[in-house]
Amino acid sequence: MDGKILHRDISENNIIITDPGMADGFKGMLIDLDLAKEEGKGPSGARHRTGTMEFMAIEVLQGTSHTYRHDIEAFFYVLIWLCARRGWALAGTSKKPPTETILSHWYTGTYKDIARNKRGDMVQDGLEAILEECSQVFDCVKPLCRIIRDVLFSYNRLFTGTPQDPNILYDPIIEAFDDTISGLG
Repeated sequence: MDGKILHRDISENNIIITDPGMADGFKGMLIDLDLAKEEGKGPSGARHRTGTMEFMAIEVLQGTSHTYRHDIEAFFYVLIWLCARRGWALAGTSKKPPTETILSHWYTGTYKDIARNKRGDMVQDGLEAILEECSQVFDCVKPLCRIIRDVLFSYNRLFTGTPQDPNILYDPIIEAFDDTISGLG
């Protein structure tokens, strides 16, 4: 947020984890800024919803203009996606991810269909069903996912607006990540 840039295409392919010693102290970077725009500036020139379908925020799918909140929501969807779909490779077992996945309806159908599906997945029971698809290797990340869900979709209702003060969302999410990391020992 300090850079005042909306990425608008947060996806598993646009996040890279780096060696801090080789990347000026950074542990990760966002790449592919083709769809990015400066916050508070006029339209970007993109004539359509921007982003990778399975990681697009609910409001973006509904045609709302992109805000910082939508980039945070997209990060959350990437975290869920990596735990449920990609984490099985890290499990060190012969178990495979479920072939039928709840997440398949995050990228099939119309924008309206996908927004409706994600809304259903962000209620408590919906998220729990997705977390059941995660490899056991990510059991330590499940509480983090629940906390982020509660921050983004507060009070067990699906409020998707953007608070004026970004710290309302950033602070509890950063704290949750810090707590999760420190708990890993």
